[in-house]
Amino acid sequence: MTPEQLAAQLRHPQGEEGNKVADNMDDRNSPVILAAYQALAPADGDRILEIGPGSAGHLPGLLAQASNLHYTGLDASRDMVLRARERYLGETRAAFIHGELTQAPLAPASMDRIVAVNVVYFWQPLPLALNVLNLLLRPGGTLVLGLRDHNSMANLPVFKHGFSTYHGPELQQALEQAGFTDTTLDTFAEDSVDVLGDTMHKRSVILTARKPREAAS
Repeated sequence: MTPEQLAAQLRHPQGEEGNKVADNMDDRNSPVILAAYQALAPADGDRILEIGPGSAGHLPGLLAQASNLHYTGLDASRDMVLRARERYLGETRAAFIHGELTQAPLAPASMDRIVAVNVVYFWQPLPLALNVLNLLLRPGGTLVLGLRDHNSMANLPVFKHGFSTYHGPELQQALEQAGFTDTTLDTFAEDSVDVLGDTMHKRSVILTARKPREAAS
């Protein structure tokens, strides 16, 4: 698979190759996924939206964090939605829907918490996507973004095909410009094998933000 083909699969996994890519992402992205879920810190009864969960390999751990959670996974890949539905058939706390974030078939202020891991790279233009996330969150709701920083990704061939990379602070600033408050930025180092099989010395970024409880006057 060429870097350009792999980039397309990372954006919209499909077919047998897409399934392999999705499984690799579940495995190799575990540290940043689990850190984002921990930062999300759901409370009992929360409605959670995850953007781009793929086949949602780490969902059981998230659902175990609190009681009576209601999880929705929104993914741009129809194949991943179908695979996740099959994987969690009978799991009444989870639903998976197909669609793009900017056209999400969800009601405004319908979510208590939103999490997105390693998908912010595809949000172009970024301000539009952040405004949609703000709209979907209830007042006082929490948003968590997990990603690898610019220095971890920019030199790899696959990330030169349609990815926007970030150091972290500029993304934090974009969140604040979109109306989020109480933003925090945490980073941690990782050593792992990338999607091309090479060892990477990476730094992961976890951004947490809140939607104000009352609109600014």
